[in-house]
Amino acid sequence: MTIVLTMNKLETAIYSTIAYRDIFHFPVSVPEIHRYLHGIRCTPGDVQHALGGPTLARHLETDGTYHALRGRTDLFAVRHTRRELSRRQWPTARRYARFLASLPNVRMVAMTGSLAAGNFPPDGDIDFLLVTDAGTMWRTRAFCRLLALADAKLANGLFCPNTFLSLAALPLARRSLYDAQELCQMIPLYGLDVYETVRDANAWTADWLPNAVGAPPVDVHGGSLNCVPYTTALKRAGEWLLASPLGRALEGLEARRKIHRFNETDRLKGAWTRSTRESHSMWDEMRLKIEAAWQARMDELAAR
Repeated sequence: MTIVLTMNKLETAIYSTIAYRDIFHFPVSVPEIHRYLHGIRCTPGDVQHALGGPTLARHLETDGTYHALRGRTDLFAVRHTRRELSRRQWPTARRYARFLASLPNVRMVAMTGSLAAGNFPPDGDIDFLLVTDAGTMWRTRAFCRLLALADAKLANGLFCPNTFLSLAALPLARRSLYDAQELCQMIPLYGLDVYETVRDANAWTADWLPNAVGAPPVDVHGGSLNCVPYTTALKRAGEWLLASPLGRALEGLEARRKIHRFNETDRLKGAWTRSTRESHSMWDEMRLKIEAAWQARMDELAAR
């Protein structure tokens, strides 16, 4: 007689959480599963207990520390390799963050992407999310894009400030599992008070990840997590200059140019959210691709 073991809600949530990370070739520890657990508020002990049961044992692999989908034991070696690559990139990331924190009107700098997860691949880059003063986002973004282009041409090409929020538009219009993961996983490096404001403005993330409270714990490998601007005097001077009529005119010009390009032309292929004077468009195809891959893993489980 065959005994069929049916997953309960917690076991399904654990499988779902591990399946999502599988897309990124990233096996996860019990604390990571707990923090990013899909849709269920519980304790780490609850997660540990469920992982020790017979139901999940049929669908998962473990090396004693990390957990992966069955048949994906090769990812344990990948996790250790990428953890070391992440450790090597932290000094560079802190230098980038200090530079970004020194820019006029930048109020928060947070690391996102693979390095924030400790999953830096050999061909990765260092992603940042910036929060700017109201009425300054578009010129800050333009300057950062020029710097990233220069870095790609003249240096190592790792510098990638790619997400920009304005203090006037902190709540994300797009609310999805993908966006909740990105917000809850980001590591604040400058502007910790603004980080809390960003999280409060996007409290909806708790619907997806109810255990992801506050900033994620980070092993910064002997360095300080908080990055102080290289110079506050030049930062204040730049803000004074950019508050002039010329500075405001430059902001308006860049905003109109990019809003027209992103919203009203076909220069950007695929699905994008709409841009406004205080919010930059977000590429929707990456979200759709990742969530489709996650759903495919869940459908495969349901078909067993």
